[in-house]
Amino acid sequence: MKLKSMIVVWTFILGFLFVLALGAVAAEKPKLFIPDKALCAKMLRFGKEAYMRGRYLDAKEYFRKAIQADPTSQTAWRYYDQAVIFGLAERVEKDAGLLLPGKSERFEQPLTGAAAPPSPPAQSETKKEPEFKIVEDEGC
Repeated sequence: MKLKSMIVVWTFILGFLFVLALGAVAAEKPKLFIPDKALCAKMLRFGKEAYMRGRYLDAKEYFRKAIQADPTSQTAWRYYDQAVIFGLAERVEKDAGLLLPGKSERFEQPLTGAAAPPSPPAQSETKKEPEFKIVEDEGC
């Protein structure tokens, strides 16, 4: 009998400690994320500069860091999306085996000489009179 009562007491004590441990874990509040607006602005500035220089993959990394600093920044998200698209285009240009790998075709000068496209054919000087003539315009 004494053994039974001892087991019951220890079961209650262990159960009580278990409930306290669960309560302590549940009482921990999650840490709130505080956006770093200054770091976001700095990374946006670096990203814009890289973007303007045509270094889209570098710009994408700067914009990604700006988003990590402040995930609520719509400007950072817009620039990041645009840099991802241009970065992908840059990779395709480099891997496509184009005439000048590593150089973007967007900044090339127009072709001249034999490689230039033919000029449009000259139009005849005679003008045709339209079959239908407006005699009196009533307006709208």
